[in-house]
Formats: sequence, C-alpha cells, structure tokens
Amino acid sequence: MPLQMAFGITADDVRIVLEKHNDKLVDPNGRSIETLATVIYHGLNEDEMDDVALAAMDSFIDGKPESEGAHRALRRLLVRRGVLDMSRRAQLPERAKHQKQIADSMMAVCR
Repeated sequence: MPLQMAFGITADDVRIVLEKHNDKLVDPNGRSIETLATVIYHGLNEDEMDDVALAAMDSFIDGKPESEGAHRALRRLLVRRGVLDMSRRAQLPERAKHQKQIADSMMAVCR
C-alpha cells in the first residue's frame, strides 16, 4: 500500500505552507499562491509524497496532528527546491539570481 493512502496531501496543504511562509518565497514569478501551490503539488514525485506521509504518521505517533508533521515536511521540501528561503541572512544578489533560476527550472518542469 502506498504511504499516500495512509495520509494524502492536497494542493491545499502546499498552499497553507506557502501562505505561512509567504515572506520567505523566492520570486513566485507573479503567480498567486493558489496557482503556485497547484503547480508544486502536481510536480511532487512519489518519493516526496511518501516523505510527507511518513512525517504525518510520525507526528501522529508523537501525539500531534498529522497535518503538523506533513506541513513541516512540505516546508523542508520547498526549501530544498528553492521555493522558500529560510535563511536569516540577507540574500546576496548572486544567490537570489541562482535561486530564481532554480525556481524557474522547477516551474518549467511542472508545466
């Protein structure tokens, strides 16, 4: 049984994480958070979905809401993909440009 059947995320879960960390978004290319969430959700692969499902189940075992664990895992995923920048330092122009290139290529793959 795929892990996603135990806990399945939706585009709404991605949207919630994006809204919560709106100030950390790396250039969404003029897209609304709703559109960005949908694009990202449909671009998730099975391993990523399994990671989120595992995090949700771990959270449940720890006595916390499943969504809390799933949203933490989604945040980590969005940081790895360059959609969110959680660093506390100000971005250097070269880094911001590099992260925009990564985000653009990710969005191109998701189209």
